[in-house]
Amino acid sequence: MVKRYVSFIASIFLASSLLLPTTTSVAIASSDAQQQMAIAQQNIAVEVVGLDDVLLQETIQITEGQNALEALKMALDAKGIVYKITESSFGSYVSSINNEDAGLLGGWDGWGYTVNGVSPNIGAASYVLKENDQLRFSYGRYAAFSSSTVVTAGSKNPNITVNLVGDTFTQEASNPANWSINQSNVKISTITKNTNQQVTIQLDGAAQRGDFTLTALDGVVVGKSEPAASLTVTVEADPKRIENSIKKVTDYIVSSPVSSEWQAIGLVKAGVAVPSSYETAFTTNLKDQVIDQIGGNRLKITDVERLTMAAVAIGKDPANINGANLLDKIYNSEDIRNVDTMIRQGTNGLIFALIALDTNNFDIPSNARWNREKIVAELLKYQREDGAWSLETSKTGSASYDITAMAMTSLAPYTNQADVKSAIDRAVNYLSAQQGETGGFNEAFVGGISSEATSQVIIGLTANAIDPQGKQFTKNGVNLVDHLLSFQLESGGFKHTENETAANGMATEQALQALVAYDLFTKDQGRLYDFSQKQTQPQPEVSAHSTLKGILNGSLLNVQKNKNGAWSSILIENEEALGGYYIVQAGEKGSKQSATIPEGTKKIFLVDNDQVYRDFDAKIVAPSHPFTVTFNKEVQNTTVNLSKIYVEDVQGQRVPVNVSVKGNRATVTPQTNYTSGQLYSLVISDLVSTDGKPLKQAARKLFIIQ
Repeated sequence: MVKRYVSFIASIFLASSLLLPTTTSVAIASSDAQQQMAIAQQNIAVEVVGLDDVLLQETIQITEGQNALEALKMALDAKGIVYKITESSFGSYVSSINNEDAGLLGGWDGWGYTVNGVSPNIGAASYVLKENDQLRFSYGRYAAFSSSTVVTAGSKNPNITVNLVGDTFTQEASNPANWSINQSNVKISTITKNTNQQVTIQLDGAAQRGDFTLTALDGVVVGKSEPAASLTVTVEADPKRIENSIKKVTDYIVSSPVSSEWQAIGLVKAGVAVPSSYETAFTTNLKDQVIDQIGGNRLKITDVERLTMAAVAIGKDPANINGANLLDKIYNSEDIRNVDTMIRQGTNGLIFALIALDTNNFDIPSNARWNREKIVAELLKYQREDGAWSLETSKTGSASYDITAMAMTSLAPYTNQADVKSAIDRAVNYLSAQQGETGGFNEAFVGGISSEATSQVIIGLTANAIDPQGKQFTKNGVNLVDHLLSFQLESGGFKHTENETAANGMATEQALQALVAYDLFTKDQGRLYDFSQKQTQPQPEVSAHSTLKGILNGSLLNVQKNKNGAWSSILIENEEALGGYYIVQAGEKGSKQSATIPEGTKKIFLVDNDQVYRDFDAKIVAPSHPFTVTFNKEVQNTTVNLSKIYVEDVQGQRVPVNVSVKGNRATVTPQTNYTSGQLYSLVISDLVSTDGKPLKQAARKLFIIQ
């Protein structure tokens, strides 16, 4: 444009010189030059706004045709403000002004510009300014959330840490009213602003499976007036929830005398030792329910079948127990009042006959009254048209979810037969169609939606290698396993129906079996009632300090320590068994070369005991458990002193905790919950009182998380 304008003036000048005197032409030429200089200068208002302050606000003069980037440089140079222009394949851009670098907030934040309040769609180096344009460069914020956004389903009052990039939070971020959440099962309780780019949101309630979003509303972040980006929170199942639930229910069962065959079967399959006292209960039940009833009118074949299954579970031969052959009483079933006991109790007798005989693939004599083929055929006769079974030996009896599921369990080994496979498929479709909106099965005659029905369906499905958490058995985001776990109480026991508040014995033993059946299914370890492969106590997991390792040899444990890069044996000083955990402390003052692993041990913790500590007995505590320690003098409340109270994991790594003191008491709480199933040490070393004197001998408290 400048060149075009100069050419135009030159042409006028040449044309006029042919007509006018020389002096006139010189005067005209001088006047044109002055006019040209006046037009070439333009006034531009320039403003530069950083993250927190206005860095520059000036009106400058530029030459016509200069671009926005050149104008910025002129204004900054005049004020002595440092800046950096970066060249890229997309052209030149402003990467820093006054040492405020693009990306300071970790996201798509940086320097941008507007002209007359509008953001051009071209770079500043390409935008040609006009007279009186208002040029504004500012550090822009572009909010985005970046967080660990996985919450465990069912966890009570979870908290979510929200990390912000590309922007900063305002004080309004601490107000729950300025956030929205789209899951009705939880609400925002409190919000703590940790830093300008991090808040912790405490939720009230227990999150349901699936995803939900948290959205920051107007004013929560500095750089936006409209709602900021939403944060997607994924709610996943606790990977250890089955393991933890099984532990809770087995602990609950063994806390009282075990007298039920179903309890014994569940405990064995869960890898938990059945108390020796059950032997007495088993013997009594065998005498009262079978031996004393043989040849009479009160023998129930289901008692024979149940005791057969329990005998196999606890290592007894059901063909010869106290002179009784339980297997014979199944396949050569007695008549009572001219009715075969195999069908006298309806389909139950047939169902558990198959299950009992298949616990260990027992042989059936060729001349027996019943064989497997005959039992299977008889049971298939009574499947209803809709795919269900009833208790009655009839195709028209009232459908029962429990009986249908138990029939599936008994028929599982025979699905290589086309008619059995078809029957199982029909039963599965029936149960899926009947599953209610809350994930369970509603039967009026048992009081409504029961945990037992869900338990039996889980056992039946897993016996047939069908996932009870699959799409076919998930309703409104709730699957069969979710539904069953909703019945478990804090005590570990299970309720019969949803509105009950106390544990129910039958519900609890069936829930244990269902959870174990599901656990076996997920680990590809066979069916719940299959004992054909020898059951061996699994090798317990060993968790050790990084300098120790455990060598397992059957039931014996040897400990080695890494010294100067080589492993060598170290003696065992102390050992303690606690709720399936086994704690072994090894050190130079030990006296034992090996330790016998207690039966039922699931996890071994090796602890380095070289330091001189006064040990407290180990304890099992909740994941958020606080410890309060009382001293004989007032504790000096300084950061250095309180750092001598700390928590270590089994690897010897310190765990973040909060330590507070009040007088002679110190309270230690975890900053985030301890990990379930792990061992920790609360250590107190070289602590001093307010008068600067040492407080007690160094001490260590071992604790295991539930």
